Amino acid sequence: MVEHNNQSVGAMIISVGGTPEPLVKTIEHHRPEFVCFLASQGTLDKTVQVKQSLGDLAKGIRFETELVDNENDLLECHEKAIMAVERTSAKGYAKERVLVDYTGATKNMSVSLALAAIEQGFGFSYVGGDKRTKNGVGTVESGHEMIYTHVNPWDFMALKEKRQASQFFNSCQFKACRDLLADLAGNASARRSMYRKLSCAVDAFHNWDLFRHAEALDSFKKARLEDLRDERDRGVAAFAADCLQLKPVLENLINCSNRGKRPCEELALDLFSNAERRFAEGKVDDAVLRLYRLVEMLAQERLLRFYEIDTSDVKADKIPASIRDEFLEKYRNGRTQKIELPQSPSYKLLKELGDQLGKDFETHQSRFMKVQSARNSSYLAHGFMSSKDTVYEDLRAFVMELGGIKQAIRYPEMRLR
Repeated sequence: MVEHNNQSVGAMIISVGGTPEPLVKTIEHHRPEFVCFLASQGTLDKTVQVKQSLGDLAKGIRFETELVDNENDLLECHEKAIMAVERTSAKGYAKERVLVDYTGATKNMSVSLALAAIEQGFGFSYVGGDKRTKNGVGTVESGHEMIYTHVNPWDFMALKEKRQASQFFNSCQFKACRDLLADLAGNASARRSMYRKLSCAVDAFHNWDLFRHAEALDSFKKARLEDLRDERDRGVAAFAADCLQLKPVLENLINCSNRGKRPCEELALDLFSNAERRFAEGKVDDAVLRLYRLVEMLAQERLLRFYEIDTSDVKADKIPASIRDEFLEKYRNGRTQKIELPQSPSYKLLKELGDQLGKDFETHQSRFMKVQSARNSSYLAHGFMSSKDTVYEDLRAFVMELGGIKQAIRYPEMRLR
């Protein structure tokens, strides 16, 4: 026999069959505070016999009955089973303290009760035995009953929900995936911890996708990925293993961010990867904006790393004499007196410094201007048009040639079963 939970049973929903003994045994064993019978016209009298057989124990239990008029009508059985579940839920017991016993009644009634209760996160109980009538195929003989309390069905089923969670994650709907897994954790019992950890792991990707790198790492820690990697569910274990492989990438991003609000190669790659996910979602305008920002970031990163030039505050003596006067006139902030360089002047500065990135940008500048014109016409910039896939694809090719980015950071694929 497997115990349902460490908590006491508060309420039971019991289907009523032709013999009262199994019902008496299950109530005596679990000792609930409330019992809702699902009975038919032909078995209603058995509920009275159960109460009588319980004796003084029945005085401490509140009983209610949901009556099925036609036990051969599956639809009606299911409707009444739902009403029995609603009756019980209305009593306010935590779902961990509700138990469903489907031993008695017709097959239609038992199946209906199981279907009505399975989404609630209740536990299930069954009265079996080691000796039956009719040469072992009939009912359990009185005195030979055995109580079997099964795990919560959510612990081994929820197939639809797990497939849906996988679909959400793989289509970059991280928040929806996280919330669905959190709901699964709320319904499950034995596997509650697994679903909670998995929800935290997905929350890490939700934060990462929003460039909240520190929060993402914190969610990974809460997920206890090493534990998830050891799960017997192969889909969960494989996902956790992939997460562990990506964790150092996230840590490098945080180390980069900790050096201050400065461009770096890691952040550039992260932004490119984010753009790729937006494009895969079909959010072309969002994707284009990210790559457009990346073009600027690549120049900022190169100037800072190789020339110690911060484009938000360029020192005059860092500017080659050939363009110094022009830059002082055009890009000095009248309020702060700082020299601040936007995208194109940053590349011009690189070219004058003899940097190959600046030279490459000038060589392909006409190509970039076409993409820039399309970007400026989009709803998210200055116009009223939606960017086409080709705009993103052309800009991606330009960025990869310009910045040496070869491949995006790939999030793992989720395959829960």
